[in-house]
Amino acid sequence: MLKSVFALAPKLSLYVAGAGILAMVSLMFAEIVSTKLFNYSLPYVIEYSEYLVPIIVFWGAAYTLAEKGHVRADILIHHFPENVRRWILLAGYILGLIFLIVVFWQLLQVALRSIEMKRYSFYPTPSPIGPPQLFACIGLGLFIFQLLVEIARMGLEIAGHRNPGPRR
Repeated sequence: MLKSVFALAPKLSLYVAGAGILAMVSLMFAEIVSTKLFNYSLPYVIEYSEYLVPIIVFWGAAYTLAEKGHVRADILIHHFPENVRRWILLAGYILGLIFLIVVFWQLLQVALRSIEMKRYSFYPTPSPIGPPQLFACIGLGLFIFQLLVEIARMGLEIAGHRNPGPRR
């Protein structure tokens, strides 16, 4: 049961980020067709595409982390023994977690304040900015959850309670 909950986060992340990419591509395609065929630009395309970027990034980050797809700068780390490398990576994940919690808290405050104050964008189609900010915040929360799962997994590996399995 617990494994299925942990496996749900990356899948949900993948589907939401994929839907965001599909929405952005559809918006851009509609803009190109509208501009080239009808000489009319859709005024909301750039605005909504800008809203989708952090949603795609934050929601997609949890899946990428679960699949070990993030880029690692390992210029020096490969000189250390495997056990020391695991500790260094774990420390990096913990520092990243602290940073992301601070970013999450700040983004949540901005989103809630935008909703409370009924803030709208300054684009030709004034749209409420709180909901997309809050949705991006939820994606960042999912990324933090997946980072906690990875930290726990790495901690168990270091403690010797779990085989690390094949490296990707």
